[in-house]
Amino acid sequence: MTHIEHKQALAFMTICAEGSIRAAAEYLGIEPSTISRQIQALEKTLSITLIERGRKGIRTTEAGALLLQHLKRQQHELEAIQSEFDALRGMRRGQIEVVLGDGFVSDFVSHVLPEFSATYPGFTFSLQTGSTEFVLHALRNDQAHIGIAFNAPKDQTIRVIGETTQPLDMLVSPASSWADMPAQLDISELIDIPCALLLSSFGVGAMVRAAEIHHGIRFQSLVETNSLTVLRNFVREGLGMTILPSFVVTREISDGVITARSLSNPELHTGEVSMLARSGRRLPEGSLRLAETAMRSMMAFSSAPLAPSFR
Repeated sequence: MTHIEHKQALAFMTICAEGSIRAAAEYLGIEPSTISRQIQALEKTLSITLIERGRKGIRTTEAGALLLQHLKRQQHELEAIQSEFDALRGMRRGQIEVVLGDGFVSDFVSHVLPEFSATYPGFTFSLQTGSTEFVLHALRNDQAHIGIAFNAPKDQTIRVIGETTQPLDMLVSPASSWADMPAQLDISELIDIPCALLLSSFGVGAMVRAAEIHHGIRFQSLVETNSLTVLRNFVREGLGMTILPSFVVTREISDGVITARSLSNPELHTGEVSMLARSGRRLPEGSLRLAETAMRSMMAFSSAPLAPSFR
């Protein structure tokens, strides 16, 4: 096959993953015009049309689909041999791409990075954060080696490396009147409390919406957001309550600025914290070791984890 420049291949694969030139440009941090020129140059090199543009974005032609498969195979073969090289070099260097749900960031940075970096100081990290849907999207499109998500829906393209369950709790300010409520509550007792909740694209948000439907209730949601910072500030200011796993605010609970109340509803105790990777992808040794470290060290995985399967 004619030699394909790395920048052109990366632009093409990113467009296929993101669905549009603008989204690919934002992901790569370059101008859309640069992406367009790279694709045009690639099509000229190969003498064939690879993508077709429409009102809803782009789609690959038959030739584009074949090229995408070829480039992914190359990427996976390179990662496989790189993994062998890592092992031979004693894990002295490498880069690991991780995608996290927002609620895991503090836990990951505080408990995983220090331990892993002390053991393997030559490794660097690419960390992306977002909703559960964002995590799955990044893994499906090989934009990350491993991902951590809460209550991710089952997906045949995603394999679970390891998981545990974590309950959802009501979180309030200890200075608020709601902190005087009993240590364990039914969610029906929360309907008169103003609240801030995550969007349903997040695993926590989807669980809360499902519980509302199941019990035929509706919370007084003043704020719906994709930001945990918003939820923390809402609660700390005494504006109302939120519903999250307590591990998300471990530091705030320790500092005495947020307090937790358990929820007795069984369906709110079934949320799964999952370590994920794309099915069929052979992970480099470094990412496997990082997954092992995270499963052992993170507060999110501390509740009776199931036996992990790292290989």
